Amino acid sequence: MLVFDVELLHGTYRADPDGSASTGRQANGEWPPAPSRLLAALIAADGTGGQSSRTTGAELEQLAAADPPVIYADPDPHHQSLEERYVAGQYRARSQQQEYVARKGVLVRPGVRIAPRYPRVRFVYDFEIGDDDLAALGYRAARVGYLGCADSPVNITVTRLADQSVEGSEDMLWAPDPDGQEIVNVHADGDVARWAAAFGAWSKHGATRSRTRRYQPRALYRHPLDPPADTQLGRVPVWLRFQRPVPGRRAAVVAHGLKKATLKRYQQDHGDPPSWLHGHVNDGEFDYQLARFLALPNVGHPHSDGKIHGAAVWVPRGVDEIDVRNLANTLSSIQSLSFADGSRVTVDRSRRSWTTDPRRWQGPARRWVTVLPAVSDRHQRIDSTAVIRWCEQAGLPEPVQFRISRKPFLPGGVDLHPIETRRPGHTQSRPYAHVGLIFEVPVTGLVVIGSARSYGLGLCAPCDPREDQA
Repeated sequence: MLVFDVELLHGTYRADPDGSASTGRQANGEWPPAPSRLLAALIAADGTGGQSSRTTGAELEQLAAADPPVIYADPDPHHQSLEERYVAGQYRARSQQQEYVARKGVLVRPGVRIAPRYPRVRFVYDFEIGDDDLAALGYRAARVGYLGCADSPVNITVTRLADQSVEGSEDMLWAPDPDGQEIVNVHADGDVARWAAAFGAWSKHGATRSRTRRYQPRALYRHPLDPPADTQLGRVPVWLRFQRPVPGRRAAVVAHGLKKATLKRYQQDHGDPPSWLHGHVNDGEFDYQLARFLALPNVGHPHSDGKIHGAAVWVPRGVDEIDVRNLANTLSSIQSLSFADGSRVTVDRSRRSWTTDPRRWQGPARRWVTVLPAVSDRHQRIDSTAVIRWCEQAGLPEPVQFRISRKPFLPGGVDLHPIETRRPGHTQSRPYAHVGLIFEVPVTGLVVIGSARSYGLGLCAPCDPREDQA
């Protein structure tokens, strides 16, 4: 086990994960610090060709070829967008900069500064390294002045552990996981030679787009606060945020528009959509588990208004990984949604909100309540038998307690008219109600119940965990 301990000397960190800082539209900075950035800093500390007697470059090749590390870092740091400003440029110009004669003012967009609660980061690699190479890495680490931007000074130490006993809190563990939803830039075998060649081309020809091409391998990590994939009923590959909110009473219309856009784009990019996505399946083929197109309302806060701030597509567990990646690519390419009444909403990828945060809807929790009413699968009065049947159909355990109401339980919960529970083009209405559920053990979401769950009706949110103390 090879362990790099990084101390953020200013208690903050600033880096650009994808080149979007210069556009002024970057909502979040790079967090956790990328393993590729650690390797780049070690290369910069002493080069790649053994310029000094203490390093040969072989230690860098071993590190670059290693699997992505486990990272211990703050799970939810504060992201502060910095104000753009003008500074004096290096080229001569007339009447451009008042403070500096014959200089031009250049717009600088510094991006996002991150302030973690715990200003330390730990990278843990699982591979063996010799004493000489370990000493060379230690020499390089001691010469690293900063990670990311120059206003992020760090102190780095490297140690080797003989066993798996690595100190670190589980609620700070970022682990490589193909089912994870956090994209982290990592290094790969051959990166040292590749970056050395790029540096040589830059030294000879300068920075030109024709000679410098962006290359950055990426890996999926599981967020420390996200439950493991094997405990989830399904997953959401991409969360969409709208540029402007949509009234909550249009939840079914939004879900229908999302499904229509998804199937159309999937057909264009990847061919015929799978049956679990379009929903036309044989009886029992997927045991009631199909894709769910969800409208996400703003609920739970005393000032919540129930307006829809985003959308998502839930994928049932057991779906082929290639299909999930295809769906993720499809959703990432959707720029806007068109609805049945001719209106349109634009997808905004420059910001995030609590309404479109996975942790808002996933739990785990024992107590769940509907934020959109659940629609019955039969033309009968909704009773205990119906609620238990809905939970079974949704793949949930049987609740130990529940309550039924025509009014929402949470602030901002949406109270629909019967006609608003129908999908566009359908004329038949069924009984519906808001439901509160209590399970014997914590359940990991997303939790959606009722016959219209494929269109997001019956979407539940976890209650305040403090209520579980009762």
